[in-house]
Parts: sequence; C-alpha cells; structure tokens
Amino acid sequence: MKLAVISDLHGNYYALAKVLAFLRSQEIDGIIGLGDFVTDGPFPQRMMRVLREMQEEFPCYLVRGNREEYLLENIRHPQNWKAGSSTSGLLDYTFRNLTGQDLEFFEHLPTDGVLVGKINESGRLIPVFVPQEEITPDTCRESLFPALRLCHGAPGELRGNFGLHPELLLSHLKNLDAAILLGGHSHKQEQREYAEKTYLNPGSLGLALDGVGGHAHFAILTLENSTWQIECFQIPYDLEGYLAEFDRAGLETHGSVLARSLKRTLTCGVNYFYLTVKRVRELADALALTDLDEEVWKKAEQELK
Repeated sequence: MKLAVISDLHGNYYALAKVLAFLRSQEIDGIIGLGDFVTDGPFPQRMMRVLREMQEEFPCYLVRGNREEYLLENIRHPQNWKAGSSTSGLLDYTFRNLTGQDLEFFEHLPTDGVLVGKINESGRLIPVFVPQEEITPDTCRESLFPALRLCHGAPGELRGNFGLHPELLLSHLKNLDAAILLGGHSHKQEQREYAEKTYLNPGSLGLALDGVGGHAHFAILTLENSTWQIECFQIPYDLEGYLAEFDRAGLETHGSVLARSLKRTLTCGVNYFYLTVKRVRELADALALTDLDEEVWKKAEQELK
C-alpha cells in the first residue's frame, strides 16, 4: 500500500497538478491531505477544480487547516475583510471567489482524526478515516496497519506549530496511540522520532520554506512488512507560469504588500510572508498604529528589501 501525504497548498494549483502527475506514475492507493488547501493564491476556482479531480481519481483522506477555518469563521462572524488591504485583501479575494458549495465542502472536513487499516467486503486491506470524536481506546490498537494520526498543526490545535514549540511535539508523541503523527502548518519538511513514534511533516506543496523556491514538497508512505516506510520528495513546478497568474488575477490590487511578499516567498523559499507580518506588528506597536494602516505595511516592505 502506498499513500501520498500533502499539506499547505495555499491555492497553488500549478504545484498540485505537477505533483498529481508524478503520483500517477507511483501507483499510489490514496492521498492524505493535511489542510490549507486554499487562500492567498490566484483564481481559487482553479484550485477547487483540481482538488475535485484529485478526489475523483484517488481515495482521499482530508482534514481542515487554519486557512479553511478563517474562511468559515468569516461566515459565522464577518471579519470586515477589504479588497486592497494588505491585512485582509488576500483572504477577501479568496472568499469572494469561492462558491457556497466550496465553503460547505470545507465545513464538512474534520479537523483531525486517525487513519486505520480494515478489511473491506472484498477481503482487501484499505485505509479508513476515523474522526477525532469517534476515536476510542481500541481504535488504533485494532488497526490492521500501524495507525496514522492526521492533523494540520497539532491534534486539537489547527495552529499548533511544532517548529516554534518543540515541547508541544514531545508531549503529543509521548501520548500518541498511533504509530505516526502527520502534521503540516510550518511549511517545512521534517521527520522526528521519539520512543518508537514518528512525526512527519511532508512540507508545503504550494509554499515551501526551503530556501530555494519553486519546488513542491510532499511525502509517500509505503507499507512494507507491517511498517510504514517514509520517502520525502521535492519536485520543481512551473514557478514562472504560476507567478504570471498573479498578474492576470490582479492579485497585488487585492492584497497589496502581502501579495508581493507572497510572490517573493514563492520565488526564494524564505518566509517573507511571515517576516512582513511580524515586522508590521512590531512597527504598529512602536508607532501606536494598527496593522490596518497601509503606511506601516509599506514601511515594513521597504525595510525587508
């Protein structure tokens, strides 16, 4: 059995199409998706189309990311996002370019759970997803392959960041019933071991922070002798073509400074998206302004050039 693991696509349908083409050559049995499928990139409907094609072609086991949660929270409690705002323009653009059907799809995604092995009616071993609220003490123990724990950031925490808080990872691995904890969110590919448990972050398919740029990161799990073998991949995609779509969509008009920071991050694999937001908050505090002030964003952008 082979399962691909992808995460943090952030609307990059160019990268997803490239990865799917590669996976077809690997004869995989399914795809695990760890959230942040959309937001920030151009033409969200194109990403949704490729996602649906992926689901039609492969068995998929998907969980929600924090970006999907932001969009859903905007339905529950409108966030006053504005086009042209560096603070919220990219989220506003994505939200306005999704359909009710798209948002309903995200609403039905679980936030986390486990993937276990069971025998189907044909006598074949297959993966079965069990959402968090249905997990029992026997769920992982009765799995016919080493169980996989799925989450976006950390179990129960969509924005849990193991890169910033290694003690959080240690805590979860100590109490892990499954064999492998699969999570994303940090956009950095990594694998760690603790007490015969494994943490795997497949990296970001659409916005990898690898110091290189233009590469889609993901992983493949292969079941051999009742053990998962892990292989991590980084494959190039048409970055120039994807960046040209930003211009066609007029994304800088919608997201201003943050849209430019996103393009820079895609190009070099350094997190100027986060660095810009961080510097804006520092400047806003120092100048007694808010992060809604575009002059603060422009100042931060100039400092980071």
